[in-house]
Amino acid sequence: MAIVSSSYVSDAHAQSGGGFLTTESFTDGNGNLYTNTYLWDGLASRDDLLAARAAALSVRLADEEANAMIGQG
Repeated sequence: MAIVSSSYVSDAHAQSGGGFLTTESFTDGNGNLYTNTYLWDGLASRDDLLAARAAALSVRLADEEANAMIGQG
């Protein structure tokens, strides 16, 4: 299943222990929404993180879809 849309939003203020609360949202080709929340360190590229997670999610969804088609899901 392809991811057709992805975005992120981060809090403007750091958490007390450091990092910025960040929520990523991914939408697949069927309109299903998937979210991921993590503490962003303020240094790593959120675009790179988002792209890597979108690719991993797309592979996972394709595997789940294939397994369901052959009766293993």
